[in-house]
Order: sequence, then C-alpha cells, then structure tokens
Amino acid sequence: MRRALRYLGILVLALAALLLAAFGVLQTPPGKALLASLGSSLASSPDLKVGISGIGGFVPFDMSVDAIELADAKGPFGRVEQARLAWRPLALLGGRLDVTTLSAARVEVERRPELPPSEAAESSSSSSSLAFPVRVESLSIPEIVLGEPVVGHAARLSLNASADLTSLTQGLSLTFALERRDAPGSVSGSVAYAPESGRLDLDIGAREPAGGLIARAAGFDGLPELAATLKGAGPLDAWDGQLRLTVGDIAEASGAAGIRAIPAGHRVTFAIDADVARVLPASIAPLFEGRTELAGAATIDAGRNIAIEKATAQAAGFNAAANGTLDAAANADLAFDLTLGEARRFSALAPGATWGGVRVNGTAKGALGAPAVEARLTGEALAGAGYGASTLAATLRTTPAADGSLAITAAGDVQGLTASDPKVAGALGTGGTFEASAEVPAGGDPALTGLTIRLAALTATFSGRAGTRAADGDLDVSRLDLAAFSPLAGRPLAGQATLAAKIAASDNFNRASIELKANARGIATGIAQVDALIGRELNAAGALARDGANALSVRNLKVDAEGLALVVDGRIATDLADLTANLALDDLSRLDKRLGGALQANAAFSGTLEKLGVTARVLVPQGVAEGRPIRDLALDIAASDLTGALAGTLNLSGQIAGKPARGTTALATQPDGARRVSGLDLAIGSVSARGDVSVSPAGLADGQLTLAAGDLADIAALALTEMAGRLNADIGLSVADGRQNANVKANAANLRAFGRSVGSATIDATVRDALGVPLLNGTTELRAVDLSGVTIETASLRANGNASGTDLTLDALAQGTTLRANGRLEPLQGGARFRLDRLTAARGGVNAATTGPATFTLSGGTVTIDRFALAASGGTATVSSSAGQNLDLAVDLRALPLSLANLASPGLNLSGTLVGNARLRGSAADPSGTYELRVTRLSNPDIASSGAGPFDITANGTLGGGRAQIRATIAGQHVQGFTITGSAPLGAGELDLALRGAINLAIANPMLATTGARVTGTANVDATVRGTAAAPRAGGTVRLSGGRFDDAVNGVALDQIEAVITGTDRSVTLTTLRARTTNGGSVTGRGNVALDPNAGYPGRIDIDLANAALVNSDLMRLVAEGRVGVEGAFLNGPRLTGRLVLRALDINVPDRFPGGVQDLNVRHVNAGKRSTRTAPANQRATAENRNGIALDLVVSAPNNNVFVRGLGMEAQLGGELKLTGTSRAPVTQGAFQMRRGTFDFGSRRLTFTRGDITFTGTTDPELDFIAETTSSDITARVLVSGPASRPTVSFSSTPTLPQDEVVSRLLFGRDAGSLNSGQAIQLAQVIAQFSGGASVLENVRRSLGVDSLEVGANAEGTGGQVGVGRRLNDNIYLGVRQGTTAGSSRVTVDVDVTKNIRLQGATGADGSAEVGIGAQWDY
Repeated sequence: MRRALRYLGILVLALAALLLAAFGVLQTPPGKALLASLGSSLASSPDLKVGISGIGGFVPFDMSVDAIELADAKGPFGRVEQARLAWRPLALLGGRLDVTTLSAARVEVERRPELPPSEAAESSSSSSSLAFPVRVESLSIPEIVLGEPVVGHAARLSLNASADLTSLTQGLSLTFALERRDAPGSVSGSVAYAPESGRLDLDIGAREPAGGLIARAAGFDGLPELAATLKGAGPLDAWDGQLRLTVGDIAEASGAAGIRAIPAGHRVTFAIDADVARVLPASIAPLFEGRTELAGAATIDAGRNIAIEKATAQAAGFNAAANGTLDAAANADLAFDLTLGEARRFSALAPGATWGGVRVNGTAKGALGAPAVEARLTGEALAGAGYGASTLAATLRTTPAADGSLAITAAGDVQGLTASDPKVAGALGTGGTFEASAEVPAGGDPALTGLTIRLAALTATFSGRAGTRAADGDLDVSRLDLAAFSPLAGRPLAGQATLAAKIAASDNFNRASIELKANARGIATGIAQVDALIGRELNAAGALARDGANALSVRNLKVDAEGLALVVDGRIATDLADLTANLALDDLSRLDKRLGGALQANAAFSGTLEKLGVTARVLVPQGVAEGRPIRDLALDIAASDLTGALAGTLNLSGQIAGKPARGTTALATQPDGARRVSGLDLAIGSVSARGDVSVSPAGLADGQLTLAAGDLADIAALALTEMAGRLNADIGLSVADGRQNANVKANAANLRAFGRSVGSATIDATVRDALGVPLLNGTTELRAVDLSGVTIETASLRANGNASGTDLTLDALAQGTTLRANGRLEPLQGGARFRLDRLTAARGGVNAATTGPATFTLSGGTVTIDRFALAASGGTATVSSSAGQNLDLAVDLRALPLSLANLASPGLNLSGTLVGNARLRGSAADPSGTYELRVTRLSNPDIASSGAGPFDITANGTLGGGRAQIRATIAGQHVQGFTITGSAPLGAGELDLALRGAINLAIANPMLATTGARVTGTANVDATVRGTAAAPRAGGTVRLSGGRFDDAVNGVALDQIEAVITGTDRSVTLTTLRARTTNGGSVTGRGNVALDPNAGYPGRIDIDLANAALVNSDLMRLVAEGRVGVEGAFLNGPRLTGRLVLRALDINVPDRFPGGVQDLNVRHVNAGKRSTRTAPANQRATAENRNGIALDLVVSAPNNNVFVRGLGMEAQLGGELKLTGTSRAPVTQGAFQMRRGTFDFGSRRLTFTRGDITFTGTTDPELDFIAETTSSDITARVLVSGPASRPTVSFSSTPTLPQDEVVSRLLFGRDAGSLNSGQAIQLAQVIAQFSGGASVLENVRRSLGVDSLEVGANAEGTGGQVGVGRRLNDNIYLGVRQGTTAGSSRVTVDVDVTKNIRLQGATGADGSAEVGIGAQWDY
C-alpha cells in the first residue's frame, strides 16, 4: 500500500510539474503564438473564420489580444482591437466567475455576416438560479464602428456596463449605457433585485432624434424620433411598472404591470394599449390598424405553478384569448380561442381571400414539448382564387406516446362549394371531406403517414410514410376532373385523369424512385399544341429512378396518345450511359396548323455521364409546310462529349417545296476550348449558306460566311411565314489584338418577311472591334422600308473611320419626317464617346434642330449627356444627365410646341406649348428629385370639335422612395379647379391618387347638338385611384348641382337637377337623384351598378315620377307618375321595367303640315364603286343598331285623361298599354281606347266610332280613328291614321265613291256635280283643311282655354248655335250651348260612372230638363 501511495504521489507531482511547465510555456512569445493559432482554429467553422493575433499579458488571468478578425464566405466583416480580459481565478473556488475587466479599444462591423442558420440547441431543464454565476465589474468599449450596410447608416457608438448575475437567491444587478458618439442618441438603464427585501427596481430608457439608428434598422417611414421608457420599483409583494413608447407622431404605446401578494402566492396583471400600425410592415399593418390592446392576469404560487386567469389580445385583424395552468415542470392545461377579423386586412398575407368568419379554438394539455392538443377550425363564406365555400369545419388532434413521439390526426368537411366559373363549379361539386395522419418521433423529423381527399372532382389517397428526408408509400388518384382546378392553373382546363404511383426515397431524396401508371381522357389545357398532341386519350406507364446525384434511370417509360407515341428506356450514370428514346407523331399539324405529315425521331445516348454522346435522326417522309410539300426530309446528328469537348456532325437531305435540300457541317472543340464549325454547306433551292467559322472561349469569331438567296420563298416553308426577295451577303470575321473585326458586303431587293418589307438595301462596311466600341467605314443605303407600319422611305448612313474614331452621317425620310444628323463616335479607356454635331427633323410646318453639339459619354457603366439642346418654333428642350449606378439628370423645357409630337406620331395634331423642368439625383434604382410642368392651351381637332378644350395643365412634385409625388391642376373652358394629388410608383407598386374639381356639364353640349338637346350644371368630383397602373381601382363621389336638361326636339325639360354618384372598385351607386319638371313635378332616382365586366356590369336603377311633366311640346303634353327601373347587365342586355300612370296626355294634331320633299327611291344605272358601296354599309348599320334596351313597361290612363285635338278632331281616351320588345323595336300590346270623340269638317260634325293611340318608341304617337255616318244612299267613313305630327285623313264609303264625292255627300247630302258655287267653295275649303290649311275654330278654342268649341245648326235645323265645354275633373264634363233663337240656352253635364256607363243631364233657359243614362261597349 505504501508503495502504491508513493507511486501515486509521484504521478501527481509529475502531472503538476507538467501543468506548471505548460503554464510557463504559455507565458513565452512562442507559447502565446501557439495559443492564438489554437484559439483561432477552435473558434472557426466552415462558414465563419476567426483570426486571433497578438496575445499578451499574464495568460490566462490578465491577458490581452491585439486583434480578432471575423470573416465569412464573402470576406472580412468585423474586427476587435486591443481586447483585454482580467479575472480572479480564486473566485472559482466559490462557484463564481469574477471578471474585473472586459474591454476592447475598438470594435468595427463593416456589414452583416452571411452565415447559415444554426441548428436549434437541445433544450435543457430550467433551474431556479443561473447555471454559473457571473460578475463583471467593468465592461468597456469606447469605440464601436458600424458600417452603413449594418443598419442602413454609418454610426459610431460607445458601451459601458457592469453586471452581477449570481442567483435569484443572492440578488442581481445590471447597469449599461450605449451612446452614439457621432450624433445624439442613447440606450441606458439599470436593473436591481435584492432578495432580502424582495425589492425589484427597473429604470431603462432609450431616446434618439429623427433619422436615428433604431428607426433605420426598423425601417420606419420618415425615420421619426423615438423615445421609450420602462420603469418599475417596489417590493414584489406590491410592485408596479410602467411602459411608454412614442415613435414621432405616427405610433405610441403605453402599458402598466403590477405584482401583488395574495395568500396563494403572487398575482401578476398587465395591460398594454398601442397604436403601432404605421410602423409595422405593410403586410401586417392592417391587422393592427387603430388601437391594439393586450391584457392578462395570472397567479404564481410558491411552487412556481402558474394559473392564467386570462390573457387577451384585441386588434383590428383578430381577437385572441387563453386561460389555464402551467406547472413548474412545464406541464400545461390551456384553452385558447382565436377569431379573425375582416378578410380585407389580410389582403397582403392572403391575396384575394375573403371570408365571413374564421375561428380556431381548442385545448392543449400535458408536457409543452409534446402536448395533447384538440383544436377546431370553423369558417363561413370562404372565397379565394376563384373558389368559394359556405362552411368549413376541421379538427386537429395530437396524442403523445410514452416514447416521446407525437401522433397527429386531422379531419375536415367543406360544404357549399362554389366557383366563379360555372364550368368549374359544375365539376367541383358542392362538398367534400379530407383526412390526414402524421407522426413526430421523439427528436426526429415529422412525417405524413396517411392522406385522403374526397371531392366530386378529386378522390386521392396516400398511404405510407413521407417526411422531409425520406418517403415510402403509395399514391392513388382514382378521380381527377381537371376542370375544377382551372383557377389554380390560370387557364380553362377540362378532362378526366387517374394516377397510381409507388414512391420510395431516402438519403435526403438523393436516392428516389417512382413507378407510375396514368390515364387521361378528354384533356383540354387551352394550349393548342398540347391539346392536339394529347388528343382524346393519353396513357403513361413506367418507372423513374435517381441513384445519387450522378445516376438517372428510366425503365420502359411509355407515353401513348391519340397521335403521339414515346418510349424511353435506359440509364445514364458516371460509369455507363445507355439510354434510347423513340418518338412517333402522326401529324405535324398537331404542333402548328401550317405543318402537316408524320414525324419520326429516335435518339441513343452512349458513353458516360461525364462524356455523354448521342446519335439522333429526325425524319419527315411526306409532309407539308406553309402550303409547300416536303419529301424525305431527314436530319442526322452524331455528337460526343455533350457536356465537355463537344464534337459532332450534322447532315440534311430531302426535298422542300419540290426543290432539293441538302447540307453538311461538322463541329469540333479545339484543345484551347474554341468551337469550330467547318465545311458548312447548306442549300435549299436557290438559297445557300457556306463557310467555316471558329469561336474562341472569349466569344470571338474567325472565318468566312457566304449567303446567297435568289428567292427567299424557297425557305418560307422552314420559316413558316411568307418570304420573298433576293439577298446576297459576304461576311468575313477576324480577330486582331483580342478584338472582333468584320467585313460585310450585302445587297437585297424586294425583301418581305414576318410582316416587314425592304424595297432595297446595300451594305458595304468594315467594322473594327465590333463587340467593343466599333470603328466603322462604309455605307448603308435603304429604300422603301416598312417595319409593321413604321415606314422609312429612304435612309443613308455613311461612316468614315480612322484610328481615333468614326464620323457618322445620316440622311433619312421616315414617316414623312425628314431627318438629318451627323456626329463622331470615339473609343475611350473603359468606354466610348459620341458627339452629336447636328440633328434636324422637319415635317410640314414643324421643324426641330439641335442648337449646338451634344456629347454622350459612356465610362465605367455611367452614361453622361453634356447639354443636349433642341429648338423648335421658338421653344427649346435641354437635357444634361449622368446615369449609371447613380443618377444626376437635369431637364429644362421652354415654350416647347406640342406639335413636335407629330414628328414621332403623325396624326396626333396636338397644339399648345409645354414649359417645365426636372432635376433628379440619387441611385438609378431609387432616384429622388423635383419636377415642374406646365402645358398651355392643349388641344387637337377632336378636342376642338367637341368644344371641350383647350386645357391648361400644371403639374409639380418630387421623386423619392421609389414613388413620384404629384400635384397637378387642369383648367379649361368647362373645367374649374380640377386637381390631381397623391403619388404613383416609379416601377411596380400601388397608385395613391386623389382627383378633385368641378366640371361644367356644358362640356357635353357639342356632342348633344345633333340631337337638339342641351345640358347645364356642375359636376363636383372627389375621387381616388388605387391599385396598380395595370389594374387601377377608382372610387369616390361625383355631385351634380344646378343641373338643367332641355330637349327641344322632344319637348323634354328638367331643371334643379341634383345627384350624388359614389363609386368604388366594385360598384357605382346612384345615391340620390332629384330633378324638377316644368309643371313643378319631380323626378327622383337611386340605384347601383356592379363593376363586373365578366357579368356585363349588372345592376338596377329606379326612377320615381311624381306629377312629372315629361314632355311639353307643340305636339304633346305628357304628365305622369309612377316608377320605372333599368335592371340587368347594362353592357349586354338591360331591361326597362315599371308602371306609369298618366295624369294628363294632350296630343295636339297640327292644323297645317309643313311642306317638304319626299324621299325618292333612286335606282342607280351603271353605278360606280362609291354608290354601290353605300347600300351595304347602311344595311350593316341597321343590323348593328337593331338591338336596344328590352322593354317591360306598362302605361296606364285609368281616368280617361288622354285628349287628342286638332285638325277638327276632339277625342277623349283612356285605358292601358304594355310596351315590350326593345327600345329600337318596341312592341305595343293594347292601346289607349276612345271614350268619346267628334270630328268637324265644314259645317258637319261626325262622331268617332273607334279610336286608338299607340306608341312606337318616340314621342310621336300613332293615331287610328274612324268616324262613320249613314245617309239615304251611302255609308260614309272618315279615317284618321298615322303619326300625330303628320296624320293622314282619308274618306271612304259603301258603295265606293271618289273621296271628293264622299265629302260632298257628307257636307251637303248631294253629289259634287250638283253643288252650287258657294257649296263648291265650301267643299274646296274643307279639302284644303285636310291638306294643311288653318282652322279658325281651333284657334278660338285655344284662346278661350276650353276643351271643346262647337259652331253649327241646332237640332231642329231652324237656327244656329255655339257650344263650349270643359272637363272639370277626370269624370265630370260641363258644357254650355247658346242658340240664335229665344230660350235656346242650355247647360249639359256628363258624369262617367264607370268605363262603360255614363250619366247625362241637361237644363235649358226655357225651364226644360233632361236626365239620361248611356252605355257603350266596344266589340
């Protein structure tokens, strides 16, 4: 034993001596250098390099380091200088780390490091005190330097701190101060906890002015000032704390927390109220718009078990609540509830999604690391991506196992499925279910173990196991209706498909295989070529496998479609490549309708993956292209080393358009990497290409190419477009001093291809350094060039180059504008310079020319413009600019005539002048600056003819932050104070514009002039424009006031028109409409139209009439009341519905008709082209205008208040008619029917036996009246028909007599031949009356203001009499007659009891009285 103890002692002494020796070595310079190297190696990783140098001092108790360098894959990003660490080693015996000094003279961070995310550390159990108590007596860094990339602004700071972090039982303390040295700003504070008194003191504050680091790092708009405080003091049995945060005037938050002692322990409460939406990212800011409130209360007992009474969060976008318990061992029993707010607040997070309500609630029990969760998700009125659902219900359950794993199951049911596309909705069905299961092993990756989806359009199951690193399972899709998934594809789909696949993968999917069998029927993708290739049915079967990164195998993969067959089989790997592919296509027209015939293709790959070779052949035995035949056209390719030193040959043979097609060439890769094409000899008919060209690794070419085309139509079949013309070109390529040179001689005539044409072209030029700054010598002449509508009549470019540059001269006539320019192009070190000596443009009376030379310089990626000045008609435009990574642009416009636009776009014919300036600076990606523009008397012929202009426009604003601020005003003859303010993005982004101002409605009068209508009033606009430039969303209000509408042709007049029209991006609403008619009646309206072009802009507008005089003309006076509405799709089929009740309708038939010339039916003989074209055009116009607004309108006159007067007529009508058909082709059902009526001519009065009025779509009604009387030998009839403005009066009789005879019998009871001279004159006057003569009695009636005036013989024939009458109301008519004999005065009264029964009474001056009853039915 003693010997063993002696040996042990010797061993201990040896170890101690070794440690002392090592400690001593570390104090030497070599030892310290070794320690620095070892520390650098241990602190570094593959992604982070740490370099430690200059270790000094007493290692390890009071040591210093001269420098610590930090670097990532991009290089150094940080440095620590003059670091020092001093600590007391004996404190370790007390279980504490006691640091007396930790400092660094300077810490510099140039940028943020780019490091991969670190793997999450395994969680460890918590403890009641710190794992290792630490005391830092002094922490000091007097200079911290942050580069601009770190927080967006360079900064210098300092840090001083101290801390005593021993344990909760012994107390804690911390003080710190972080201050900026280059600007105001600081974060400082202190924390102290004394366990003996249970006192906790907090005093932390931060403050910095506008433009500070925190605002920059957080990305706050406008970089506002920031102030924050967190304070609290007192014992834990009665502790209170306060939080206060302000971010300029855009955000603020305040809160309070308290701790109180209770018998069971302590109760903690907190409440925070904040308005922070404007400092949050734009994607989530709407969720927190307005006030956001957080509140909670919990109790903590002595065992540190927590009972959460409540924890709530209330914001604009959601409401959340939780309660339950959490014990000291991290076991939970919690309940939670979350309800989402309006869907529009989630528009950035879930674009296009909407819902009526979404709620998630449930419980979580057990260990927090693997809890038993039961959650429920419910949703109502869900919509998005073109789909919708009325309800969604889903459950999620997790079940922890004894081994620490977690089983997850989910199930759901969705009902009321819809889609915006009816075809999609029909395929989708109305409901569906899903089920899923998964597993999370203890310490492992989650994996899906089962999935089932059941919809009308999709039935799919997965069984097996699929995780993030491996998978093994079966996928079975027994039904797939592609139509249901059209919105996801962004195009209409159709067809049915099935799929069965076995999937196996491992090694992070580096090794994977899939065996599949699929079938598709009736597939339609909307891509014509794909649909044609698939045809009616497609079948696919085979296997694919990946064996590591460098091996791919295909086992008998077959794809069979209606006109397509593809077979692939083999393997490509690093050791061997043996794969074949065969393709057969029955008709090339499936790919392009301009093609036809079968295609056969095969390829065989050989060699290895590193040196892969292929032999391929493409054959068209018999086909057609662009209407030209193809025979035995074959392309043979043999290539080797496809991914390395590529080499191979190509051969072409066959016939195209009946002409031989042949060609050969060879490709080889030279040892230096250059690729050489040799022996190029391609000929198709008269078109040939020959030459040899090599291309170096730098992309420089050397060789000769010759092109000859007698007629380009010979290769039209290959280009699949019509081509024609002659082309010859010799191109010589060479390389000298590392520069590409070229000699080009070419000529062409009558070229036509791809919708463009060139009459003639000649090029004779040499080019030195073609890929750099070219030095040119030669000429180019062009004639009759048409580039898709842009014409260049002539163009001549001459170049004269030498060693220092090229002089260029251009003369051209393009789009009718004569252009002349000359300048010089010179190479510079790292760039080029072009001096534009002169530029002129002239067209008609518009001329523009530069005022002096302008220089354009490219250097270091920056283009500089040195004063480009253009003068035109007394105005000038000057541009100076520097554009590259940074931008400096100045533009000055002075009295520039807008007619200059005609030089670039003939036909605009603008007039006016433009004055303005702009100055932009900053980066090219984010320029900033100001601009100001003023347009005076803007107009063109169209604007002038409409009477709208001219306009004066002013605009100014700033650019910055990727947006342009806009302040613009528009003034004109009918526009007052119209402004446009807001901002627009310089690239992609949202518009934010406001439009306000007043527009005089008289602006529309020139357009209404042809209809005889006129409008006055003011429209006040208050609108906004949001969305993007490609999809703007407008909204706002238009208020019409002081409006008046007059239609002199139709006698329509409305005044005091007031209206409010509001609009959003979804609809336009007529909120109110009020107008007054000429008789004091009113017209009111309201309605809404949805802005849905796919639905034809559906909506409804209702118009209410109250005692409204709608028409008041010489022909008609119409007073009505009721409601009419326009409903349906306003774009393609609106309907006019409603019911109008007539209060008065007076139709005044003219006594005299205006003269005129009737239209003649002209028959053209030997007509020219102009006259023969006229009729079809008119016929087309008639056909196009045949449709109109559908009618379903009832017009009623229940009180018999329709009167027809004039031309001897006096009639009263009533009844009801219905208008159907369209506004352009109305159909009248029913008519206004006569209740009583007379017809006067000469000295006779006839009673109408029938009378109807109908309407045909205008305010000129159609009349149909018949008066009949019987004498001794004939029955005579008077017919009044046609439009009320020009009725036709005709006479007939039984037996049939000439019209003058009928009139004679009616007037005098005798034939015309037996009339005396006075009677003949009277007959002539009557005939004249119905030919447009005046009626004296009618003029007298109107002047007296009565409804009827009669002059004639009395009933006994013994004298004459005069009678007048007036309708007192809708049912009572009062008449007075005065005869030429004594006692002949009479008063008559007619009372309409019903439509068919009338009471009649009369009393005379002689005391006589009469009472009668009359009945009338029409049949």
